[in-house]
Amino acid sequence: MRQFNEYFNIPSVNTLMAKGVVDERNPINLGMLGMFGTPYANMIIQENDFFFAIGVRWDDRIAEKVGFGIEADIAYIDINPEKMHQIKIERFPKFTFIGDGATALMDLLDYAKKHNIKLGIAQWRQHARELKKSWPLDYNRTSDRIQSAEVLDILSDCIDENVKITTGVGNHQMLAAQYLSMQVPNSFMTSGSFGTMGFAIPTAIGVHYANPDHKIIAIDGDGSFRMNMGELHTIASFGLPIKILLLNNRSDGMVLNLQDIAYAGIRTGTERQKDVNFAAIAQSFGFNYTARITEREVLEETINTFLEAKGPCFLEILTDREEVLYPKVPAGSDYKDMILGLYIKQV
Repeated sequence: MRQFNEYFNIPSVNTLMAKGVVDERNPINLGMLGMFGTPYANMIIQENDFFFAIGVRWDDRIAEKVGFGIEADIAYIDINPEKMHQIKIERFPKFTFIGDGATALMDLLDYAKKHNIKLGIAQWRQHARELKKSWPLDYNRTSDRIQSAEVLDILSDCIDENVKITTGVGNHQMLAAQYLSMQVPNSFMTSGSFGTMGFAIPTAIGVHYANPDHKIIAIDGDGSFRMNMGELHTIASFGLPIKILLLNNRSDGMVLNLQDIAYAGIRTGTERQKDVNFAAIAQSFGFNYTARITEREVLEETINTFLEAKGPCFLEILTDREEVLYPKVPAGSDYKDMILGLYIKQV
C-alpha cells in the first residue's frame, strides 16, 4: 500500500484498525475517519469524487451508525466474498475485486508504471494539506484539571517507529486514535468491533514477547484498567519492560458522555466517588517506576521521565471527569452532522 501511494500520492484516511498502515505524519494522510474520527478526515470524505477502499469492514462506527454520507464513486478490494457481496448490495461500488489486497495493489502499480499512468490531482493534494492544517484537534486548554487529550498530545511527540501502543476501550482509546500519529504497521493494538474493556495490559504482554526490542506503552482508563488489573502481578513478576499510562478520571467516561446526551445529565453507575491510588498498587507489586500526578506543571517532565525509565513502569494521571470526547458524529447521522465541541475551530 505504501509503494502504491508513493507512486500515486493520493490523500488517505484510515479506520481504527488500520492505524500505522500509512505514516500519519504525512500531510496528506488525514488519520481516522468515523464516529470519533479526526475533523479533517470526516470533512475530506464528504468532498471526494472517488473512494478506493482496501480491506475495509464498513463497520457501524464508519458506515451504518454514522451514515456513509458521500456521493463518491467507490472501488473496493477485499479477500472476503461474503463481505464483498454485502457491500455490493449496500454501497453499489463501481469496481470490485475479491482477492489479496497486496497482490491487487502491486498488479495495479506495475500496470501504471508500464503504461506511465499518473494522476493530475495536485490541487486535491493541496486541499488535503490545508484541511489537515486548518482544522486541528484541540481541547480545553484553560481548565484547571489535566485533560486526557492534553496528555496524549504530549505523548504523540515522543512516539517513533520503535514504539508500540496498546489501549483499553473508552474515551482514552478514541483520543489515542485521534492524537497519536503512528508511522508503521502493527504499532497500534486496540480492540475494535467488540470493544473489549481490559484489552490494554494483557495485550501489551503479548506484544512485548512478540517484539522484545520495542518500547511498549499500554494506555488505559481507570474503568478498563480494573478489568485486568491482576496482570500487574504478571508484569512485575517477570520484570517485563512494559509502560502503563493510566488516565484516571474516576469514571467510565464514554458511557458518562452518552448518558449526559441521552438522559439530560442523569448519571447512573458511571462515576466513582472513592479515589484509588493505582500507582501505589503498582508499587506494591514491585514496579521499578511509579508516579501519580494531578498538576499540569509537572506533566511533561513526568511523562519524559516515565518514558526513559527502565523495567516495569506505571504512570497514573488524574484527569478531568467532565472532559468530553470530540469530534463525534451522532448515531444515525451523516458526516456533515459532525459535532466539533467548543474547542475545535478553524485556524
